[in-house]
Amino acid sequence: MHANVTSDRGSGAGGSWRLPPDETLQVQDPKQKDHDLDLDEGHNWRSIIFSLIVISFVIAGIITAIYLLGYVDELLYWSGRRMILDEYLQGDLMPTRLAPSWVTTRKYVFQSDDGGLAILDTTTNLINVLVTNHTLRQLNVHGYLCSKDLKYVLFKHNVKKTFLKSFTAFYTIYDVENDHHMPVKVKNSLKVQRTRLQYAAWLGNTTAIIFVIENDIFIRQSPLIENDIRITSTGNENKIYNGVPDWLYQEEIFETPEAIWSSSDGTHFMFATFNDTLVGLMSYPWLSSGALFAGSGMASGSSFPETKNVRYPTPGTVNPDVQLWAVDIGNLKNIQEFPIMPPESIIGQEYYLTSAGWVSDSHDQVSVVYMGRSQNYSVIATCSKMENWKCIEVHSERAAEDEWLDIFPHPVFSSDGNSFLLLASVQESGQDHFTHIKHVTISQRRISVISHGRYEPLRIKNLVSDIYILSRIL
Repeated sequence: MHANVTSDRGSGAGGSWRLPPDETLQVQDPKQKDHDLDLDEGHNWRSIIFSLIVISFVIAGIITAIYLLGYVDELLYWSGRRMILDEYLQGDLMPTRLAPSWVTTRKYVFQSDDGGLAILDTTTNLINVLVTNHTLRQLNVHGYLCSKDLKYVLFKHNVKKTFLKSFTAFYTIYDVENDHHMPVKVKNSLKVQRTRLQYAAWLGNTTAIIFVIENDIFIRQSPLIENDIRITSTGNENKIYNGVPDWLYQEEIFETPEAIWSSSDGTHFMFATFNDTLVGLMSYPWLSSGALFAGSGMASGSSFPETKNVRYPTPGTVNPDVQLWAVDIGNLKNIQEFPIMPPESIIGQEYYLTSAGWVSDSHDQVSVVYMGRSQNYSVIATCSKMENWKCIEVHSERAAEDEWLDIFPHPVFSSDGNSFLLLASVQESGQDHFTHIKHVTISQRRISVISHGRYEPLRIKNLVSDIYILSRIL
């Protein structure tokens, strides 16, 4: 590079040379620059590799911790899949919360905030853990029933709907003290095969279990005993139903998908048999979700949809034949079954069985509600063991002209069985009818309406010493 040099010659003696301001441009050697860049890039790559190794160790530690703690379900979020139609139809994608229940008059079971089952003792206001959330998540529980002594909990899981109210499911008995699971299945089934049940419950206040498989009823004396006692053997798919209602009764008449009523002491129970042999058969196409997602929408190996059948009575055709039974299991070596005969006012006519129940905590008397097929009259009857389970009419309801009766919950009886409360249609002002509460005294043949107004009670909860405990009203 060149620099311009100028000289100043002053007026003084001699002259001096002065360099101009420095305008020199320094250029680094290219070889030296490449060498520095190589050092920086090598340092950065080492940092990146080291960071990735640390992150990998952290992720591996999290996965190991999740696996060791048992929350394997969390890993499923990492590998998603498509929703299938059955999951939507079965309600598997809807968040659910287990319903609370009173086990005794002082102990209340509910699902706590952490997802487990807890017990509230109303006498001490203390809450204790009954079942942990880990146990409920393992089985994916959809329902539960606690034994009266709170030693066992009957879990319902892997529910698969059949119709609107009916279903099949797996049932598992949980031993609270020993933290042990015992699947409910018939003894002669394979050990690796789970048995799908149509219904299972505790027998009264005992730890005996009553359950229904393939339209037949079984009893197990204890959760610890796998010897099952078969009560019925006439069950036949789409023809004979024991302990569970057929399509008509489960869809249109009963509130719950079972037809079994046990006494509180567990020595007796009632069940209904539905004979659909003469009922007309309706066929309809069925498209399974698996076939739909396979691309064809048809059953494998066929050009047409799968066909299903249901017994569907149409007007003027044969209705299901229903028979109510009382079973005495006080002596398991000599189980006795007695047919419960309807009252004379119903015999010879087509009728529906709308509800049934035990009158009190004893096992000597039951009450049954029948309704004529025309649905314009209903009969409430009591049936006593002393009368060989023959029913006697104690009250009847008849609809106004050109109207029909609604199906209401079962009447609530007093402890002595001499009076009961029921919901019935009552005419208020003008032509308006509202559902209200009637009190019937059997011995005095007295009927009184104890609620009035332009509102409707929803449900009668209890009748204790003439104190009427009612649910909320509309």
